[in-house]
Amino acid sequence: MKIFKWALAALCILGSLVSCNKDLNMDGADTTTLRMSLTPAPSVISAAGDSFTAAVVVNQGLDQEVPWTVSVDNNPSWVHVELTEVERTFTGTYGGDEAVYKVNGITVTVDPNTTGAKRMANLRFTVPDKSSIVYTLNQAQ
Repeated sequence: MKIFKWALAALCILGSLVSCNKDLNMDGADTTTLRMSLTPAPSVISAAGDSFTAAVVVNQGLDQEVPWTVSVDNNPSWVHVELTEVERTFTGTYGGDEAVYKVNGITVTVDPNTTGAKRMANLRFTVPDKSSIVYTLNQAQ
């Protein structure tokens, strides 16, 4: 009977280790979904045209700040995108823990809209596995 109790206790301990290991492996975790942050995100671009610079962070599944490239769908002649670095400031909870760091970003220039109609363009951010996420720019008429 003593051997049975020890064997049962050992199985319980092993069972808890295996279930803990399963949690660490995170079976079934989403490793493909893309999330993007464009900061500051522009509202509707005026018909007169405008230019803005924004920091871009793309996360994929559990991976933070994955590398990306940017393109404009259908390559419209009225949208111009350049890669740039953007300085960001992190301010923590406690005094004196402020830090300045650089992130990848874009500068977008939108030409004046003389068409008389609203228009839009999709900025496509593509990651190494060739999946992509889109940010839509809207320009007033």
